[in-house]
Amino acid sequence: MKADPWGRAMSEKETLEFLQNEPLLMRIGVIDTDGYPLVHPVWFIYENEKFMLVSERNSAKVKILQKNSKVYFIVDKVTKENGPCGVRGRGKAKIVDDADYAQEVTQKQLLWYMGSLEGSVAKQLMESAKTDMVVVEVYPKFLGTWRYK
Repeated sequence: MKADPWGRAMSEKETLEFLQNEPLLMRIGVIDTDGYPLVHPVWFIYENEKFMLVSERNSAKVKILQKNSKVYFIVDKVTKENGPCGVRGRGKAKIVDDADYAQEVTQKQLLWYMGSLEGSVAKQLMESAKTDMVVVEVYPKFLGTWRYK
């Protein structure tokens, strides 16, 4: 679906390439317990028509999503060659509390965003995934895309 009247919608192939060809940040929005929007930049993996994020089990984001699974998200970028483009939408989040799954997604994210499982940050995140992390699966209900070139 076209998300901006001045741009054009991306095809399904372009959308998949956009979400899977380079590491980009997703900004995910939720509504906190006081009714305020809360937006977090997060790493993600997009596979099988869902986004997978990893978060600390006791984080504000996870606690909010346990009570209200509705999310809004955006992944976008701007390049001189192609101008602005992106994907945004609404979805439902599902918290999966499974250490093996959290380690699997954390490993994919580290390789995607950092290129390695080496280094102190990568090792700390992998260790934390064993006991402190959950996977947040986001299932889009609506996707809007835009590209200007």
